[in-house]
Amino acid sequence: MKKSMLLIILTLSAATGLFGQASPVLMTIGDEEVTLDEFERIYHKNNNESSLNRQSPEAYLELFINFKIKVKEAEALGMDTTTKFITELEGYRKQLAKPYLVDEKAKEEMMKEAYEWSKYDIRASHILIRLPENSSPEDTLAAYKKIMEIRSRIESGEPFEVVARATSEDASVQQNGGDLNYFTVFSMVYPFETAAYNTQVGQLSMPFRTNYGYHIIKVNDRRAARGTVKVAHIFIRTPSGIGEDQKKEAYEKVQMVYDSLQMGTNFGALAIHHSDDRSSARSGGEIPWFGTGRMIPEFENTCFTIDKKGDYSKPFKSFYGWHIVKLIDKKEIGTYEEMKPELQQKTDRSDRNSTRSDNFIVKLKSEYDFVENLESLQPLYEAVDSTLQLGRWKAGDLKMIDSPLFKIGEQEVLTGEFAAYVEKKQYHGKSRDPLVWVDLLYKSFSDEVVIAYEEKRLPEKYPEFKYIYNEYHDGILLFDIMDQRVWSLAVADTLGLEAFHKERKKNYMWEERTDAFIVQCTKGADIAGIKSAYKKIARGKLDQEALNAKYCSNDTVPCIIVTRHLVEKGENEMIDSRNDVTGPGPVIENEETSTFVIVKGVRSPEPKKLEEARGQITSDYQEYLESEWLKSLKEKYPVTVNQELLERIKS
Repeated sequence: MKKSMLLIILTLSAATGLFGQASPVLMTIGDEEVTLDEFERIYHKNNNESSLNRQSPEAYLELFINFKIKVKEAEALGMDTTTKFITELEGYRKQLAKPYLVDEKAKEEMMKEAYEWSKYDIRASHILIRLPENSSPEDTLAAYKKIMEIRSRIESGEPFEVVARATSEDASVQQNGGDLNYFTVFSMVYPFETAAYNTQVGQLSMPFRTNYGYHIIKVNDRRAARGTVKVAHIFIRTPSGIGEDQKKEAYEKVQMVYDSLQMGTNFGALAIHHSDDRSSARSGGEIPWFGTGRMIPEFENTCFTIDKKGDYSKPFKSFYGWHIVKLIDKKEIGTYEEMKPELQQKTDRSDRNSTRSDNFIVKLKSEYDFVENLESLQPLYEAVDSTLQLGRWKAGDLKMIDSPLFKIGEQEVLTGEFAAYVEKKQYHGKSRDPLVWVDLLYKSFSDEVVIAYEEKRLPEKYPEFKYIYNEYHDGILLFDIMDQRVWSLAVADTLGLEAFHKERKKNYMWEERTDAFIVQCTKGADIAGIKSAYKKIARGKLDQEALNAKYCSNDTVPCIIVTRHLVEKGENEMIDSRNDVTGPGPVIENEETSTFVIVKGVRSPEPKKLEEARGQITSDYQEYLESEWLKSLKEKYPVTVNQELLERIKS
């Protein structure tokens, strides 16, 4: 309930303090001045062309004043200082700040870059020298020297494949000699793709770093992208190490399947009965859409060489076994606008997201003149030891060091603050070298401070942020005080609700009502006997149990259902059809039941009991409480309005 009510409340919220002092004062509410600009902005926001219930400025003024004085009262009561309020508002602020704490322009550029790359497939070979992400400077330098020596060997004329097999630490190098075959965008980590798409065909890249280690690549080919395909396939497995008889059996089986296809047998039915890929066999062999680099080369190449939908390949062999594929559909690369949703989703999920975050922080550091004093880290370097990896390191007096570690804008961060951070975050350590882990923690600490500094400045950088934030601030207060003084109070105040109802009984009246019984009988019921006993039924002398015992031929299975109704006109068509004539009506026959009405009589209009109209009475009581409360608030916070200024506002 709370969040939905808050959204309604926010449509009345104002943005106090956002507008320049040059705007004339439209009204005063207690000791608070409301400018013309402020009122006009909120008025036009809630009374634009798409608004369902547009109001004139004069009519809207009353809503605005009522809103303002309720919020002022909530603040006077200190409701904006409670832990509950502060926590809730901070949650809204965090959500509101998210779009402002990313570089949307950089994201768009990355998406456009990915789209341009998606137009081409790259075939490249690579050599990897593994290096853990959190390695020491010494290990990093050693790995870099090693990859540079390897690059020099290739530049001197040694074949790439020979050097790769001798030096690369990629697990697949002995099978492929470093050749990764064709791949496209989002197939590799971002630094790898960047190197591949920015290296000319036939050229060797400079070493580059990923979270796997150092790489060099040679681009072997660059071709126009094939797009994506959707196929169904039939797979006959030939595991490694099987004998010649089993190989022959697999070959004969795939040929039998192919012959069946040529004779017109349904592809899906054959896949269900014969394919060894059971996950796809259940759906007639269909597999999801895929593009370049997602399947083994033999399979991928065959799929893309089929031109006509519905056609299928001849049997072909791969390392895993025999395949037959059928083309279901094929798609070319779409326009940027067509692919934008997919590009955005993949960009957000890939390592591009962290790259973009790092670049955004670099941008903020430049904007706010970020200055470091890395010499201040020396006491921590000297103090950390192996207990850091065990989660038992204590910062002790290091927390008291007041030497500046870095400065961003007007904020100075002390070394002691970082020491406390290291103690708190130490158990997340991934590096075996304590000094390296300190460096990594320093990066995360400084990044967090930079982002927090930017978040604090959002209201002054982006007036719209401040405006919406103040809406949430006032909206939460309004909800809380309305709940306290009106909504929950009306529900909990039983005596007040009863007194309110007693004084206004004539406002909650039943119209003339018909008192009637509907009798429904199945086969085996003595309908004539039941109708003859209608007076006893109307007086309550014969209930449903007694009727079944007396007028039902099978005394173990009830065949009579009697329901009583007290209804106004229009509520029950069957009872209305009797026109208030007392006694039993005609029997309405259906295939399985017989039904008739017994009218006992007609009741004159009478007041509704509290329980009979509690919802409406409670709602009216809430309105009453609110109106009485507003009277007292307007005495506490007098309102004066400059009518001449109000008349200038155009609706």
